[in-house]
Amino acid sequence: MDFIAATYRLTCPGPEVERLSHDIALEQTVEVPDALIHSPALREAVVGRVISISLVTNSPDRCTPGEQFDVRIDYPADLAVSGLASLLNLLYGNISLKQRIRLTDFQLPDSLLSAYRGPNLGVAGLRQSLGVHGRPLLATALKPRGSTAEQLASRAREFSAGGGDLVKDDHNLVDLSFDEFCHRIELCQRGVLEGSEITGRTCLYFPNLAGPAGELERRAEFLVKLGVRGVLIAPMIVGLDQVKHLADKYPLALMAHPTFAGAFFHDETHGIDPGLMLGTLLRLAGCDATIYPNLGGRFAFTADECRQIDRHALQPLGNLRPAWPAPAGGMSYENLGQMATDCGQDSIFLIGGALLGDSADLRSSTARFLERIVELFPASTSSAPVSSEVVSACELPAIRSVHRLLEHLRFVAGFRWDGREPMAYKTTEELPFRNVSRTELIGSTGEQTAFDLRYFEIGPGGHSSLEKHVHTHVVIGVRGTGTLVSGEKQIQIQPFDVAYVPPLRVHQLTNTSTEPFGFFCIVDHDRDRPQQP
Repeated sequence: MDFIAATYRLTCPGPEVERLSHDIALEQTVEVPDALIHSPALREAVVGRVISISLVTNSPDRCTPGEQFDVRIDYPADLAVSGLASLLNLLYGNISLKQRIRLTDFQLPDSLLSAYRGPNLGVAGLRQSLGVHGRPLLATALKPRGSTAEQLASRAREFSAGGGDLVKDDHNLVDLSFDEFCHRIELCQRGVLEGSEITGRTCLYFPNLAGPAGELERRAEFLVKLGVRGVLIAPMIVGLDQVKHLADKYPLALMAHPTFAGAFFHDETHGIDPGLMLGTLLRLAGCDATIYPNLGGRFAFTADECRQIDRHALQPLGNLRPAWPAPAGGMSYENLGQMATDCGQDSIFLIGGALLGDSADLRSSTARFLERIVELFPASTSSAPVSSEVVSACELPAIRSVHRLLEHLRFVAGFRWDGREPMAYKTTEELPFRNVSRTELIGSTGEQTAFDLRYFEIGPGGHSSLEKHVHTHVVIGVRGTGTLVSGEKQIQIQPFDVAYVPPLRVHQLTNTSTEPFGFFCIVDHDRDRPQQP
């Protein structure tokens, strides 16, 4: 039987800790006194088990009566198989109504962890989308609420034109109707594209995905069709399982806002550690970035809490991609150096008021902040040089069209499709490969399908990853010849040959010829990540 190992910090008198620990194990599983559990099978399959109790300190810094103990309790993993809501309820449901019990850690078995896909892009994927490597990202928020859609779009354009990387909605920008939402998002997205045309670099816009439960998917589908690459979302308002559903279904990066989460860690002796909540749990829900109140801002987060969130967002967690820590507030031009030291290159500097108030216009202010970040990370690279020179709006070239779902993909020379561009096969952090490109055709760009159709091309001497999946593949040769290794078999693939790869079959495609080898690959839209053989 697999178990979830949970660690709690209890603040209580020493003689009480053993009884309280066993009370937690019962409360979180069967919710009855121990004397009423007559079935050994029930006790074995359901009841939590107290594994260890260790003294932490006799004199808490918080001047709270009692000692502090770390208590590990193991729960049967089957009790949390229905999703994040069941996991959170198992770890901290009823005992959240008690006092001086703090959840400080939990470890999931591989059998449960493998059910979570995690972030769609993560650190490496978002870097690839932006063409920015080796430095923190510079981000800002569109605010305040009450501004017109045109005013917000203008701010988005100026930030993008100054070289900013990511502009998000403020979390309280909520539109009354779907039509108002579409109008505002289209203007802001166009503003960001206009700014990107000025710099020659990519800036991404993350709108706030909020609204009635029945509207969220409709709005997400609109965003995908518009070409938006990510969204801001409030997991503690929307719900962790709903966030995971959206991450699994739509090709969007999710930036998590911490609103409402403070109720879990305002009391240092009770609740859930910030790193566990804003790092681990949000990664399980599929969030690619997690915003948290930075040290020195208007919220009283400590340096240790900030480091804890960073660590949980970035540390290894099964096959899940690392997520971006995004400190917000308390940042100024003068303390960027300290931020660089504290946070490192894999972080998003979410700067609001300091950026807006730095100079007379947002474009110049953004360029100034970005130049300072590049100075602090001299080895960083981006798709175009950073410059504080302001380009006149009259020099703006024609705006590229906003990408929308295409119902007809026209085949063009060179094995390309109009409206779909080849991209990297996968991130270099994943399993090894060589000389492979991928073109997403149908499924991942908003079409209502249960499958994704992709075109892969392997250059001479190249190969895909040697890997396996729970989901199946169908491979259809369309150009040149190649070899499919499927388990113990080696299959030659020529144009119009069709091959089927069963679940968990180790497979790899190789091109040993002197010409490109191209093939269609059909997979489930909702699928697991590649696994090592």
